[in-house]
Amino acid sequence: MRVLPLHNLVALIFTFFISLPAANAKNISVSILGGEDLSHFTITIKRGNYSLINQNTVYTLFKGNQVVIQRGGVAIIGDTIQFKITNFKMLGNDYVNHFEISNGKIQVRYDDHLKVELYNGKISLINEVDLDRYVAGVVEGEAGYNLPLEYYKLQAILCRTYALKNINRHASEGYDLCDKVHCQVYHQKCQKNDIIKATASTSGLVVVDHDLELINTTFHSNCGGQTCNSEDVWLTPVSYLRSVKDSFCRFSPHSNWKKKMTRNDFITVFTQNEPLDSLSYKSLVTFCQDTARSKNKNLNSVELTKVRSELDLKSTYFSVDIDDSEVTLHGKGFGHGVGLCQEGGIEMARRSYSYVDILKHYYTKVFIVNQRALLFFKEE
Repeated sequence: MRVLPLHNLVALIFTFFISLPAANAKNISVSILGGEDLSHFTITIKRGNYSLINQNTVYTLFKGNQVVIQRGGVAIIGDTIQFKITNFKMLGNDYVNHFEISNGKIQVRYDDHLKVELYNGKISLINEVDLDRYVAGVVEGEAGYNLPLEYYKLQAILCRTYALKNINRHASEGYDLCDKVHCQVYHQKCQKNDIIKATASTSGLVVVDHDLELINTTFHSNCGGQTCNSEDVWLTPVSYLRSVKDSFCRFSPHSNWKKKMTRNDFITVFTQNEPLDSLSYKSLVTFCQDTARSKNKNLNSVELTKVRSELDLKSTYFSVDIDDSEVTLHGKGFGHGVGLCQEGGIEMARRSYSYVDILKHYYTKVFIVNQRALLFFKEE
C-alpha cells in the first residue's frame, strides 16, 4: 500500500474542501467616509426596502425614500418625521439592498445595512455588509478595471483572507475594518459584473500557511523583476513571504523609473551633513542593483527603506549613477516589493495561468482552502 507524504495528503484534503459550498459568511462592519464632511448629507434607498430603527421606533423605507441628516444631528424623513440623532440603524429587508449617500461633493452607493452614530457632535457611518459584497468592493478599489477574470479571482481570495485575518483591527472603536489603505481600500459597492462574478466563484476561499493560519496577503504594484523577503522590509522573516524572481512584470507601466537630484541632496541622506570618508563615498556612488536586489538591505549603514522614504522613491530597487554634481537613480518597481506583484500577476493571468499558479508563484508553500475546511482542521 502506497502512503502519501503528509504535505501531499494535506494538499489533497484541502483540494476536496475547496469544492465544498462556502460557509455562511458573516457580515462585517466597515467604517466608511471617515474623511468626508458628514455634517449634512442625504441617504437614499436605491434598491430593496429598509427598516430604520431609532431607539424603540421603526420606520419602513422603500426605494426612492430619503433620510436627510441636517447640521446639529437632526434626521428628517419625508415631511412629518424628525428626530435628534443619537444612533440609529437601517436594516435591509430584501435579498439585495442598496443605499446611496450624497452631500453635494460625493455620491456613493453601498450594499446591505448602515449604522449612523453621533458622538461628541460628530457623525460616523458604519456599513454592515456581507463579506463577499465587501470583498468585491475592495477588489474594485485595489485592482481596478478591465483585468482578466482569473486575476480578479486571485485578488478576491487575497482580499477576503486579509479581511478575516485583520477582522479585529478596529474592535476597540466599535467596528471591524476601515475603508482606507490602513485596512483595505473600499470606496463603494462593486459596480463591475466581472469582479462580482470572480468573487462569487471563489466564495469562502482563503489562503493559509502550514500551521493553518491565515497569511498576511501583502501585495504591491510592481516588484521590478524580484520580490523582497519580508525581513528586508519589515524586519521579521515570514515563511511564505520569500523573495522570488519575476519576469512577468518587466514591461509593465511601473517596471522602471528614474530620478535625478543634486549630489549634495543625495549624500545628505546618509551623512546628515557629517564628513564622509572616501571609502564610504565610493560605496554610495557605485551602489548597483542592475540584475538583483541587494542581499544587504543597507546602503552605507542606512536602511534602504529609510532611503526610499527620505528621497521619495518608488522602490528600494535601484542603482546609482553620478555625473559631476548630479546623481541619477535608475530604479525598478513600485511599492514595498513583498508578496504579490500585481502587474506581474495580471500578466500571468493574461498568459492563461490560473489563480492558483499565480498565488503559488508569489507566496511560498501556502494552501488555498475553504473556510469550512479551516474550521474542520482547527477543531481537529
